[in-house]
Amino acid sequence: MGIPAYLTLSRHGVYYIRWPIPEALHPYGKVSDIKVSLRTRDRREALSLARQLAALADILTSRAVASRMRYDEMRAVIQRHFKSLLDKRTDHIAANGRLSGYDLAVLESARTVAQAPLSAELWSGQREDRDEALRRLQALYGFSVAQGTPEHEILSAEFQRGYRAYIEAVLAHDASFESFTFDPAAPRAEIVQPAAIPNAGRTSLKDMAERYLEEGKVGNQWSAKTLNEKEEHFALLFEVVGAEADVRSITSSEARNLKAVLLHYPKNRNKNPKTRNLPLDEVLSVTGVSTISVKTINTYLAAYSALFKWGKSHRYVDENFFAGMNVRGSSKRSGDGREAFSQDQCMLMLSELLHNERGLIRKDYQKWGPLIALFTGARLGEIAQLHLSDIRKKDDIWCFDLNEADEKQLKTDSSKRLVPVHSKLIEYGFLDYIRVMEQSNSRKLFLDFPYCPKNGWGRSLGRCEWPRLVGPS
Repeated sequence: MGIPAYLTLSRHGVYYIRWPIPEALHPYGKVSDIKVSLRTRDRREALSLARQLAALADILTSRAVASRMRYDEMRAVIQRHFKSLLDKRTDHIAANGRLSGYDLAVLESARTVAQAPLSAELWSGQREDRDEALRRLQALYGFSVAQGTPEHEILSAEFQRGYRAYIEAVLAHDASFESFTFDPAAPRAEIVQPAAIPNAGRTSLKDMAERYLEEGKVGNQWSAKTLNEKEEHFALLFEVVGAEADVRSITSSEARNLKAVLLHYPKNRNKNPKTRNLPLDEVLSVTGVSTISVKTINTYLAAYSALFKWGKSHRYVDENFFAGMNVRGSSKRSGDGREAFSQDQCMLMLSELLHNERGLIRKDYQKWGPLIALFTGARLGEIAQLHLSDIRKKDDIWCFDLNEADEKQLKTDSSKRLVPVHSKLIEYGFLDYIRVMEQSNSRKLFLDFPYCPKNGWGRSLGRCEWPRLVGPS
């Protein structure tokens, strides 16, 4: 049975229910929560009591907040939200310079979507993303507007207007740096004061995470795929602990509770129809779904430990409660691990790659991609992004030059290397293929692969539909 995120265990073994109080219901307009003892140490009894109380609290808070949500209040929330995002964007530009060509292209594309009517075909493809954005907005600012109601349509329309205004404001701010003015009447630039000491005031968990990610982006610490994964990991952290929770109020109890959630967390939560769009407590109660592996659990916990280690070194927090919380797995390969191919299976695949007796190889990359991987041990993305100029001679030996030139990406600095072209690849005609590509004035080794910001050049090679050659039918 799943453990709801709102159920916590005290150091004395007594269960508590912790429920968020929306900002709109707080007497001082703050995001807070209420913690009530269930007066039991029995887990089953605590689960039963917590679910009943949570259902009642959800109804009461939703109705109370929804009944107080006016049009001017909706606009005020949206104004506050996008103003905050705009401030972060302009601050980033001030610190790091103008937007890149990629960032500008993304914003222009987003503006096209935001300018379309809500009923337009263009918006229909983005409806799921927009609905998710509205759910996050309501969770972040502690209010609830039911889908399908006239109020929700108003909120959706105003959100689109706010989003459009935000994008236009970012683009206008970036464009303002196109030129300089030397008008003596122009106001002098304001001197930027040193940043305040981080722990001088309250810091929310979301703020600390955003500053951590921003520093990582500036230092180019992660690939786009890794950065996306970290953002997904932190989204669950916010959901369990609370995005607006004061980082200094987070205790070991929250860390243990989050680990308990991960132990019951389903695979592909946002893709599986059984769990998609459900709140976390309901997701953890769904039966008949596979949970994430021990390796994935440890990836989440490692992300949280890295965040709080950074927070401790920057004096946002005093302790890293996620340090050493990884789940220890068996030293032996588990029964659900990947089995190695047999010798006969390997020979069957090699034969098909070389002779194409079944006619399964229809494109050049379907042959040469796997063969290069077989004889170099290079990563998928490294192979997919190769340029013809990366296959060159070094001391009369043909080599693969794995580098980061021309927007190519490698996992680490040590991944830059020269790998000799195996004699078998030359025997199979790889250099002949190179010459044919050069004669066609091609720049890249494989022309069919588009670039994916999240997964680089290797997505198409990795997602190729291969007919079954080996294994059970």
